[in-house]
Amino acid sequence: MPVGVHTEVVGVKETIKALRRVDPEFRKEFNRAAKAIVAPMVAEAKGLYPQLPLSGMARSWTPKAYSIFPWQASKVRSGVKVKTSTRRDKNSVLYVSQGDPAGILFETVTTGNRLGQNIRARSDRVLWPTADRHAPQIQAGVALLVKKAEKTVQWMVD
Repeated sequence: MPVGVHTEVVGVKETIKALRRVDPEFRKEFNRAAKAIVAPMVAEAKGLYPQLPLSGMARSWTPKAYSIFPWQASKVRSGVKVKTSTRRDKNSVLYVSQGDPAGILFETVTTGNRLGQNIRARSDRVLWPTADRHAPQIQAGVALLVKKAEKTVQWMVD
């Protein structure tokens, strides 16, 4: 008995979800291609982190049993990750995040306190400005990748 399947792709999330249903291997390929598109931005961001933003960050700091410092530049650089998500509550399908506690603090600290004022006096944020510089290339690359994925989904469904 023949079974008909109709898939209508509206956006990026829907395309990725359809890929997972239609061909899980192509979904993995899609993720690898997306990471390759963002790779120049990630490489630049990793290179922009300072060796040590403030001298005190070299010492251990564990507020409420959660270790934030010591700052280790290699760990902060390796904390930059590219992720894809099709979860309903996520605004972005493809995003770059910082996973190291010291790196997270460095990226998110505000100038509303002494630590933030001292960090921002010596170093700017890294991820956001780097993403802004690379946004046109990333958007163009992702648009081409999504068009390819849409064609693949349509071809497999038809």
